[in-house]
Amino acid sequence: MKKLLLVLSTLTLLSFTEPCYKVTSVIASADAPDMKKERVIFGIKQLAEEIVSEKYTICSDGSPITVDLFSIEAPTTGVSIGPFTAIKKETIIKVKITKDGKEYIGEGTAKTTVKSTLIELKDENLPFEKTTFASAVKKSLLDAVSKM
Repeated sequence: MKKLLLVLSTLTLLSFTEPCYKVTSVIASADAPDMKKERVIFGIKQLAEEIVSEKYTICSDGSPITVDLFSIEAPTTGVSIGPFTAIKKETIIKVKITKDGKEYIGEGTAKTTVKSTLIELKDENLPFEKTTFASAVKKSLLDAVSKM
């Protein structure tokens, strides 16, 4: 009788445990030839795990969560008068997170304004988490996770 009670209480506890998840796959299906996909995918995976962990339990053998960065838009507007330039760029990122067979779409936007004089702004070594792109990715992941 004691063994039966112990087994039943264990099963009851197991049935009330919160499910755990694992970010198993991150893909960047958006067409962006200038993007270093390995760097971006690694950065997105870290951000996704961090954001998902705020709402759900993360574990190594959890249910799979996949992330797909499927849209990158970066319209640029600007004015150039002689050596002076003012550029405004808006980065719009859309991600699709799949959890338990359901898809959640998130969108994030980050804006950058630059005023320069005869300077080319390009730095390949800038850390992922410090870029406008990463800011838009984070906002899109937050948006998608909030819909879960």
